Amino acid sequence: MQGPLASNDPVTQVLNGGRADYVPVAPCYELLGALEFYRMELRWRAWRRRLESAGLDLLPVSYQDYLKVEIETYVEMLDTAYPRPAWLGLPRNSAAEEMLGYAVVGRGDELFWLSPDGGESWIPPNRQAQQEAVVAERLVSWADLWDRSNSSASAVHRAASRPVHVLDPLPEPEESQAAAVANSQRYDVARALVERYPDQLPLYTGGSSPYNGLMNLFGFQDLMYALVEQPKLVHRILENRLPRRSSRLAGERRLGITLMFAEECMASADILSPRMYQEFVFPYARQALQLYEDMGFRTVLYFSGNLMPFLKYLKDLPFTALACEEDRKAYGIDLAEVRRALGPDRVLFGNVDALFLEKASDQEVLEEVRRQIAVAGPENFIISVGSPMTPGTSLERVRLFCESTRLT
Repeated sequence: MQGPLASNDPVTQVLNGGRADYVPVAPCYELLGALEFYRMELRWRAWRRRLESAGLDLLPVSYQDYLKVEIETYVEMLDTAYPRPAWLGLPRNSAAEEMLGYAVVGRGDELFWLSPDGGESWIPPNRQAQQEAVVAERLVSWADLWDRSNSSASAVHRAASRPVHVLDPLPEPEESQAAAVANSQRYDVARALVERYPDQLPLYTGGSSPYNGLMNLFGFQDLMYALVEQPKLVHRILENRLPRRSSRLAGERRLGITLMFAEECMASADILSPRMYQEFVFPYARQALQLYEDMGFRTVLYFSGNLMPFLKYLKDLPFTALACEEDRKAYGIDLAEVRRALGPDRVLFGNVDALFLEKASDQEVLEEVRRQIAVAGPENFIISVGSPMTPGTSLERVRLFCESTRLT
């Protein structure tokens, strides 16, 4: 399906069964590390400049001002540190009505969003500052994951007492609903980027397996106990969490988005046994991925943790491509063995170690890229990282990695 956000870049070509002139590069979680830290800093600087230029401590923000800053920061990030072609998570910006009455406030070296009702929210100067603030807040409330004495009720009883909403099957979205999504202002940043970088910046949307969301619903401790002590409850929730054809997904397909990054986290073999994986993860992941594929998305399933004992099951899932972590905690994750299990015709993503990418020399990085291409490619293969690029990764190193397959 063509649309204003459609792309014919090397990543898209490979994921749609074609061949590219070189092995493409598509870092997994590209905006959770160095690039996002940089982009947040650029955004903070942009609003600071506008306050200083106006000579004000409070600057009303129009939708056009907001949109201009968002586009400017993405463009500067892309032009400085993230060479194309390489993929990017689909940006979704706020709509004009959501920005009515907002202002940016400067107070010393700090910036804040001021909402129409007078509420303030901090604008962090970078992602690291934001994450440190979040972690500090969580440390106050987090207890020992396995301390059941924190509550008089067991984890399973707490889980069972939560309301479970049984959703009726949703009808296919009407054409008008999909059109409304596709025409909404939420994709104005995405439209501007694709227009600026035609066939150089494939955008992907996000999905996940039903199991992947249970951690957020239960918390880790409750989930582990519920899997053993309340399996019927877990299955009921998993069935309710199966993805459905939504107006958002239909609208994004109408826009021309063909790629989807789908997560499978907390299913690692050091957490679940093969039997538990087969019972609680595999059947629901299969239905979710099939729905996405039937809608026309080419899916990249990212498996977090140890997938090696599950390869004989994973290869039967209907994904377009498989991505996995690097070898953490001595799992023994071997890209060559993953390739043998998948076979030569399935698309596989590389798993260059993210910390290695930060610390190694340029030559060592290029040698690792060559090694991965040798064991997994070069056809039906896309170079990637096994985890988000670390905050300490230099922008020069990000550029080298994204250009690595054209340098080897």
